[in-house]
Formats: sequence, C-alpha cells, structure tokens
Amino acid sequence: MSNNYNKKKFILIPSAKRIKQLIITLILIIFLFLIYEELYFKKRYKEFLQEFSIKYNYLLESFETNTIKRVKKLEITKVINQYLGKSIFLIPLSDISYEIKNLKWVKDVNLSTNLKNKIKVEIHEYEPAGLYFFNDQFFYFSKEGKIIDIYNHKLDEDFIIFSGKNVLNHALELLEIINNLNHSDLTSIEEAYYINERRWDLKFTNQIIVFLSEKNIETSLINYIKLIKQLKDSEILSVKSIDLRNNKKAIINFE
Repeated sequence: MSNNYNKKKFILIPSAKRIKQLIITLILIIFLFLIYEELYFKKRYKEFLQEFSIKYNYLLESFETNTIKRVKKLEITKVINQYLGKSIFLIPLSDISYEIKNLKWVKDVNLSTNLKNKIKVEIHEYEPAGLYFFNDQFFYFSKEGKIIDIYNHKLDEDFIIFSGKNVLNHALELLEIINNLNHSDLTSIEEAYYINERRWDLKFTNQIIVFLSEKNIETSLINYIKLIKQLKDSEILSVKSIDLRNNKKAIINFE
C-alpha cells in the first residue's frame, strides 16, 4: 500500500484573503495611532498657547462692533462672553461668526482680532422692505424676500403691509415699480393685497381701494396718479374704490 495516503499537506504561504485582512488590520492600527498622536499633541499645543497667553496677557477681554440699528448688542455679547479669558490665538472665529450670523437681522458678519485682547465685529444688517401680514401678526421682510422678525409696534416706521397667498414672491416687484415711479401720490399706499395670486388691490391712507391691472401694474399706477389730480379734495373724500383693471378706462365707486 502506498504511503501517499498517510501524508498531510501543510500550506506555508497564507492565502490572499488572509493577507488582505492582515493589511487592513495594520492600516487601521496605524490610522488610530496617528489620530491619537494628532489629538494628543493638539491638546498639548492648545495648553501651551493658553499658558503663554496668560503669562503675556494675550487673552480675549472685549469686543467692538460697527454701528448697528436693529441687531441687539446684548445678543452679540452673549455669544462673545463664552470666550472671554481664552487665548486670543485660540478664539474660534468661524464658530463665533456662525452664531452671530444666526441672529435676527444679521445678513452677514466679518470678524477680526487685534492679536492682543479684542475682537472686531462688523455686521451687515438686513434692510426691511415692507411688512408681511400672516396669522394675525406683522413681520418685517427684507429686499431679498426673507422674513426677518416680528414687527416692532413701538417704532415709528412707515411700511406697506402686504398680504395674500405667495405675496412675498411678488411684493418686491410691486415695490420696485412704485420706487421707480417715485411719485408723492404713491407714498400714501398703506396696504397691498395680492388677489388670487394674480393681481393687486391697493389701499391708501385715505381709505380708497384701487384695483390694479394684472399685467400692466405700472400703467395702472400712472393712470391713478393722473386721475387723482383731476379730482377735487371733496370728491376724493367720497371715493370708495377705483377700478383700473382695464387700462383704457377707470370705474370710480363713490360712497
């Protein structure tokens, strides 16, 4: 009988799968080691800078801002105060910038330090374009069509109040037309209603309602200016509404 049946096979070279597993394990160990080294030395680096700053007075003590009208300085103070007493070299300007930019009325912000003890905060504020009436509340909205904040009734401000479905998508267009015409008779517009997502009804301070054309808004406003000049003051007081949806004629409804 042959002895070949009693022989065992020994594989001295590991399989390709086994080699692949060993390589992946080795890479993972090296990667974890490098992460540990990075975090360890980064921590030591921060500790060194903080100690250096304490010794030579390079600690954040205060901040200054440009002139701001609507952003509350107290809110900025709350953000900056978290970092008082820390090394000026370790202040996370990007984090502070992110927090400040999320404050109401802040359109953009730029931060810089004097590399000693102070942060300079330069804020660009949103400019209100009008008021948006929604859910029985008034909100400021910007020239970018962004709702900024709840209307402050304590301030003496004169903005047109806009209402209607999807009104903010079209309010800026109406405002642009009004501003381009730049006529004193249009400064007394009090409210603008966006009707059926198609056209505008305007209410003036004298309580007259003006129905504008759907497509020829500017022409309707020009016709209103011409018409109002032809009416006597006593007649204007008795006008309830003016229909200018047809730019070739005007329909006046008296009380």
